Amino acid sequence: MTTRALPDQRAATGEPLLVTLAGVAELAQVSRPVASMWRKRFAAADDPFPASIARVNGADAFDASEVADWLSRTAHGKNPDAKMDAAAAAVPAGFSFSDPQAVGELEALIALHAQRGALDSCTAEDLRNTAAHADPDDTQLRSEVESHADRGAHWLGYVGRLVDAAYSASAALALVGRRHAASRGSAGSAGRLSPDAVTLIGDATRALAHFETAIILDPHDAEVSSALAIALGDEAHVTIPAEPAARQLRRRLRAEGVWLADAADGAASRSVTVARVPAGRSDDIATMLRAVDDVSLGLSDDDAAVIIGPARALVDALSSSDERLRADVLRTGRVRGIARLTPGLVDTAPREALALWVLGAPMGQVAIADRFTVVADLTDVPLTPATRADLVSDIVASMGSAREVRAHSFRFAIFARTAALLARGGALVESSITSQGTHPKAADLPALIDAAAGTVQADIAPIVTAPASHATPASATVAHLMHDGHVRMISGTRLDPDLLGAEGLVVVTASDLESPASIGSTRVNQLAFATQHPTAQLTRPGDVIFRTAPTAAAWVDTDGSKVVAYPARVLRITVGDPGGLVPEIIAADITGAVAGPGAWKRWILRRVAPHAIAPLRHALAGITAARADLEARAALLDDYAALIVAGATSGEVTLIDTTTAADAASTQ
Repeated sequence: MTTRALPDQRAATGEPLLVTLAGVAELAQVSRPVASMWRKRFAAADDPFPASIARVNGADAFDASEVADWLSRTAHGKNPDAKMDAAAAAVPAGFSFSDPQAVGELEALIALHAQRGALDSCTAEDLRNTAAHADPDDTQLRSEVESHADRGAHWLGYVGRLVDAAYSASAALALVGRRHAASRGSAGSAGRLSPDAVTLIGDATRALAHFETAIILDPHDAEVSSALAIALGDEAHVTIPAEPAARQLRRRLRAEGVWLADAADGAASRSVTVARVPAGRSDDIATMLRAVDDVSLGLSDDDAAVIIGPARALVDALSSSDERLRADVLRTGRVRGIARLTPGLVDTAPREALALWVLGAPMGQVAIADRFTVVADLTDVPLTPATRADLVSDIVASMGSAREVRAHSFRFAIFARTAALLARGGALVESSITSQGTHPKAADLPALIDAAAGTVQADIAPIVTAPASHATPASATVAHLMHDGHVRMISGTRLDPDLLGAEGLVVVTASDLESPASIGSTRVNQLAFATQHPTAQLTRPGDVIFRTAPTAAAWVDTDGSKVVAYPARVLRITVGDPGGLVPEIIAADITGAVAGPGAWKRWILRRVAPHAIAPLRHALAGITAARADLEARAALLDDYAALIVAGATSGEVTLIDTTTAADAASTQ
């Protein structure tokens, strides 16, 4: 069994590694308010919480070794390996994960550690020589290591401890990438792809490749590309474009032990390019489509490409200018397959659907007017292994000749003349569901409501409804509703963590919105809050508390008088002019919406007729109360079951088999 020695959490210079309260919470595997409470509650204890020794990005920072020792001694938190894991939550003095240059240097040192072993004893000159030997052409790490040597090589000890804490150099690089991304806020559409999406890309790439095919990875998404390279295996002819963005990916692959082919060795007769858009969080639709066009223009006759990106750019209706850009790519005849995928494949944009494009050689021996593209709508189809296999089969078939395509039995795809796609404009794939999710037909709702009421009548009195249609206000964006005065946004309060405790006003944090049951565990002294924040507003009944990162989430405060901690915010409906807005509907529309800075202004909220607001809220309140009662009863049953098991296993209670006893009595 492999064991890890307990490390001294210090950099090579002897300075301690630093950890903020957020890092303490991560290390102890608890929420941020709990870490703040420890600091306050145990400040004067016999074994006090360690005192801060520095400031990191404006926040108090502590000696990571002292914190880990304290957690271990006092048995606080949920991580028994806190001492060994401390470096993963800490930083050396002067380092910031929001600094791209510093992060690049750290990644380079980790990659060098993976190749050459521990670097702790290296001098600056040793470091330069080692980097020059490991990367003579400076394609991945030499420049960054030399820059760090010029700084004085202060992070060498941290690198070794970080690799130990993460268990491997490749895991350490992945951790650094995640912390760097988190320091920059929500990535929106450019966030991490789900494993299902990555697997689909890998399956499609593998199916399109054959012997002597080069796989050209996307240099802008190191996480996806490294996962693909590992999945494709050692026999794959993997290459990376020679551009600055590829340095991070090369470091990641070097740490993973993936061999990269030389693009100029001539061993590959064709290529399959893998690309993801957007390449960055600030890319707009036009930028994404130009990137797709660049991929298309770079293909030779026998080449293929797999492109994944937001459906709003690749398949949905566009503005006229963006429509022209997309049409330019379609006119090349290279777009052979288009699939709209289910939402939930991007961590930071869970309600945004993705789309997959497959590019290949234009269909030969077919008049331009007769060329077609196969299109598929999987918006409401989960990417199970069977789904992926059938979709990939459809995609591969779409790359054949006209006769081969027509001979294939497609499960998801249908034929669409490319000329017709260009002529009609709008969406290339008509989605089977709306942006709010799957909804039944309006005409079926009265019967469905009656049927649903019958299934729950033992738990709640049916809501009285009548099948009478009426007009409802159109859904609108938050920005539009604010402009019309129906709702306003109130920012949360930036609270001093030292004010938080177990008594006082209830504080709602952004993390609480992940699990509203935790609301109430964090509080702030009312007098201290009023003194430090005299203009801050408490919530009112019906306020919708929301967050925008890492995912969009919301909760309705039915009682009011709570403190909302920044970055959480509040949407408050105008009582005199609600415009058909209902708090519970707002919360439902926000939860899972596209996340990211500024995204909340574009959220689309549904509305109801003014006369329906009061009865709808009353009905929803009754359903919520019934649900809470059922959950409480379920909890009592859980407790009862646990006690029965405890009694039986302790030997203190004898369980009587009444069924057997009754049967025995009946036979006498």
